[in-house]
Amino acid sequence: MPRGFLPTDCDAVLFDVDGTLVDSLGMIIPGLADAFETFGGRRPEESLIASLIGLPLREQVRLVAGDEPTDEQAAGMKAYALERFESYVDNERFFEPAIEALRKLKRRGLATALVTSKCSVELEPFLSRFPAADSVDTVVCSSNVSKPKPDPESALLACERLGVAPHRAVMIGDSIFDARCASSAGIPFIAVSYGAGTRANLQAEGPVTIFDSPEELLAWAKTATPEISCPVRS
Repeated sequence: MPRGFLPTDCDAVLFDVDGTLVDSLGMIIPGLADAFETFGGRRPEESLIASLIGLPLREQVRLVAGDEPTDEQAAGMKAYALERFESYVDNERFFEPAIEALRKLKRRGLATALVTSKCSVELEPFLSRFPAADSVDTVVCSSNVSKPKPDPESALLACERLGVAPHRAVMIGDSIFDARCASSAGIPFIAVSYGAGTRANLQAEGPVTIFDSPEELLAWAKTATPEISCPVRS
């Protein structure tokens, strides 16, 4: 297991959600495909949709359709896509070892955040079923910023809320958009290749390390200092 960057090298861990803590491909891909087919007249290949996961929905629409949607079009497609996501929610699977890694890092004194391209409407039902919500100090979603990932604003806001300098944080994610968000923010990036992104594409972004399974991520988390009593931040 690659261990070039250890939990002792940072004070905070910023987690991406989809593809990192939860296997949501079976929920997101068909939901987006339904939305693109209904609003764009064609159903894109699953591989194309997977390559766009990590971007806000409006940007996904622009890249697939080739045109910038109007506000009305974007709102209509977003509402429909969110409805379709929930219809496939039974396909969602949590990466239990990755979630346990988050819990362990929290118990061992590191600040924790979720940094996601989900909007607030998507985030609310997700957090209600997320088993480690009580181990998260703060959550930054696309609705909290003017420029979501891959722009650095989301990661920088998470660091600001946690009171941690960017270079003392690490970001963990499965997409090149996570990598570029972290890099632009001056935050070390750990890639996980068990999500939507390919190992080759993630490696090209220059992560400090890559984990190929949730179990490797958990093993890394266990190298943190011994567990301490650490209250959840407000």
